[in-house]
Amino acid sequence: MPVRDRGLQMRLFLRLFIWLGLGVWAMPVVAAKTTTAIAFFYGDSPPWDELQAFDLVVVDPDHVPDPTAPALPHTRLAAYIALGEVHPTRAYAAAIPKAWFKGENQDWASRLVDQAQADWPRFFTDRVVAPLWAKGYRSFFLDTLDSYHLFAKTPAARAQQEAGMVAVIAAIKKNFPEAKLIFNRGFEILPQVHRHVEMVVAESLFQGYNAGKKVYVDVSQADREWILAQLRRARDEFHLQAAAIDYVPPGQRQKARDTVKKIEALGLIPWVTTPDLATLGLGSVEVMPRKVLFVHSAANEYQLRYEPAVRLGSMPLNYMGYATEFTNIAELPPKELSGQFAGVVVWLTAQPTKDQTTLLTRWLTRQAESGVPISLINPPDSLMTGPLSGTLRMQGGAFKASNANINVVVQAPEIGYEAPPRPNPADFFPLTNERATSWLTLSQNGKSQEAVAITPWGGYALEGFSTITLPGNNADRWVLNPFSFFKQTLRLPDMPVPDTTTESGRRMLMIHMDGDGFVSRSELPGNPIAGEVVLQRVAKKYPLPMTISVIEAELSPTGLYPGLSPLAEKTAKEIFSLPHVALASHSYSHPFVWSKVNSADTSESYNLRIPGYRFDARREIQGSIRYIESRLAPPGKKVEMFLWTGDCIPGSDALGLTMEAGVMNMNGGDTVTVRSHPTMTQVEGLGIPRKTGFQVFAPNQNENVYTNNWTGPFYGFDRVIETFELTDSPRRIKPINIYFHTYLTAKAAGMRSLDKIFEYAMGQENNPVYVADYARKVNNFRRLAVAKTGGGWRIRGSGFLRTIRMPVQMGWPDLQRSEGVAGFMKLRDELFIHLSANTANLVLTDTPPSGPRLVSANGRIDQFKQTANGPQWAITANVPLKFSLANVQNCRIKVQGRTIQARKVSGDVSEFEIPEHATQSIETICAR
Repeated sequence: MPVRDRGLQMRLFLRLFIWLGLGVWAMPVVAAKTTTAIAFFYGDSPPWDELQAFDLVVVDPDHVPDPTAPALPHTRLAAYIALGEVHPTRAYAAAIPKAWFKGENQDWASRLVDQAQADWPRFFTDRVVAPLWAKGYRSFFLDTLDSYHLFAKTPAARAQQEAGMVAVIAAIKKNFPEAKLIFNRGFEILPQVHRHVEMVVAESLFQGYNAGKKVYVDVSQADREWILAQLRRARDEFHLQAAAIDYVPPGQRQKARDTVKKIEALGLIPWVTTPDLATLGLGSVEVMPRKVLFVHSAANEYQLRYEPAVRLGSMPLNYMGYATEFTNIAELPPKELSGQFAGVVVWLTAQPTKDQTTLLTRWLTRQAESGVPISLINPPDSLMTGPLSGTLRMQGGAFKASNANINVVVQAPEIGYEAPPRPNPADFFPLTNERATSWLTLSQNGKSQEAVAITPWGGYALEGFSTITLPGNNADRWVLNPFSFFKQTLRLPDMPVPDTTTESGRRMLMIHMDGDGFVSRSELPGNPIAGEVVLQRVAKKYPLPMTISVIEAELSPTGLYPGLSPLAEKTAKEIFSLPHVALASHSYSHPFVWSKVNSADTSESYNLRIPGYRFDARREIQGSIRYIESRLAPPGKKVEMFLWTGDCIPGSDALGLTMEAGVMNMNGGDTVTVRSHPTMTQVEGLGIPRKTGFQVFAPNQNENVYTNNWTGPFYGFDRVIETFELTDSPRRIKPINIYFHTYLTAKAAGMRSLDKIFEYAMGQENNPVYVADYARKVNNFRRLAVAKTGGGWRIRGSGFLRTIRMPVQMGWPDLQRSEGVAGFMKLRDELFIHLSANTANLVLTDTPPSGPRLVSANGRIDQFKQTANGPQWAITANVPLKFSLANVQNCRIKVQGRTIQARKVSGDVSEFEIPEHATQSIETICAR
């Protein structure tokens, strides 16, 4: 049976993802309704964000020494162990007596172990399994179970090897009775050990890979029938689970999907991947890659903040559910992107060097060949007409620039989104792609230029046709529709996306204050300090969750204003004692320019000048937190946030200190779109990744921007209401964030504008939350996993972020068949779906549900369950609870056991309100 040797080629460095069904199955039948998602990944950097979609992940323990470190609540880890072979790099390899070796597996440079050695079971248990057990592993994947076929050529010799393996399995279970074992094949010893086995895996059912020749192969009918016979035996005699793993090139995604369907048709659980195992494959569940990598020109992390990749590129992709990562053109990642990244965007602001162009060309060619979509924005001519043009199938040619008129031959509706294209005759050069769909085609002197196009490998927009800068102080404008451009060039599918704007169906409302000017004298009657105005006119007047910060040097008796310190500290204590006020630090000396504040240059003032103080980032962040908690905070109340100061461009060192202190961080981001500049170029993304964590941007800017750097008009902050409206329609891109400095309240006009903003916000249907909770949702956004299933979608890791959004055209939630889905709200052509746990299974249907459902609430859904009487919710709010239910006209609504009446009924939606901030039970008791 030649297929027995086929599996030996891919043993030692196996890195796979597979799905295995639970329970007894028949062949061929439909796979079990409930499946255990299992993945094999032996790389040195497992993609935990994606792997959390699985229930069991087999890893190389040399790369994951602590199985508890990933902290994935719904995923257990299993350790890879090669039983029939040992590689010299393994820690225990040198301790194996040379006499126990029976040759080599030259394909993987590993040595074959004689299973018949009497001391081998004890050695394997004590030196291999026991150390892993001590580290926390409880599940083990046993590989190379048929390697003995390479040297045991007679029935008697094979019987000795099989008996030795049976002894090893018995020794493992004797010493570790709770150990769960997974076999890669091992069909020959199943009769003796099947009661100890959790599942069995086999490779190459339809598509295989010849490691020696390095070619993909179609599996022969004879080999396929032999594998199926072994799986039938495992099913009929031993009732074991089974899966088939096939190999398909990374650029052939559709072939992989087709192979999945063929395997499923046989009643097996499929996994289709690549033989190098550097990508996430496809199976019964397809994990959707939710990261997009931007290649930029900036040399360091401070410069990165000003790159258009961050300023302009992040927001549209964040809105569509994608986390953005960034890499310098000189630091292109060597790892395989396929399966983990949805695509690559190249957006350079400096002309690359010749060497950089060469390296980028090779790197992009490799990505294109592996099926990773590529989007080029303002690409240099050297990319479009140089060596890369062959891969991209671009045709250019020599052309002498002229001032002749340029004619627009083709202009798609997506062009002219915020400004019309303005071709420059001097920049024209011929460029076509016979397989492209042109969005903008220009002509000059009989030559054509496809200036913006969607191509088989992705797409591009030449310089001048992505964005333009208007003359004067009128900001940038998008020439193309960025949402459509990224969706089509990166081939982004419709899917449920995590949403950071909405909680339980209502737009989030957040309030936070930077502590600048706390001791400034107000022009209000009595000239109180601004901090007192905040206490009386903001914190006490508006009992909403708000986060208030102070600058230590402004309040401390050893700071800049020791004479005002007693009053300032007393005021801060009163503010911080209010139950709805959360604590934040705005630093010790308020750095203005984080990249320069530690500079030896004293000719510039990069922070508040405190006599005798030399900048210390730890003192700024952790020292100021200690000051607030020790002198200003009520007992037990802790600082939750650090709010960035000045230019709000911290380095990784500063961001790491907030992580070390256990506080969230926020500020930065220049979202200031208003009706006089109604452009999405003025709406930024969620933040910017640093080496030590993620900097969360404020959803919109403070009064300083709206008042022309506090030069007037001082009532100008009320224009933030325009920003709230423009970021809610036609797309809800941001929550409502009332973000101001203390000094705003020192001006009567400023205070009036703030009252107007609060009045507007409180008049909206919103869900008030703390900014620390928003920051947690943003961090959650970056890690949450979305996986496509046969009947819908699996959502994993939604611990803080409990809203997913998707277009209505995808379907409606089936609330009876879904798990962890507590209701939904429809806004325009999108559904905002409420999750009630950090894992959910969303099942879709073609028609909207007719039964009772939660439409919205101004609190967080803690629990949800379906009962015999109807659905039941537990909700916690930061304000008196309001909620809306649909289809409850024939139901009694009980809260904490008492029946309540609807405050308002509009169509099939009933609105309710109670004075409590939380309830453990909202019940629907409906007539049948």
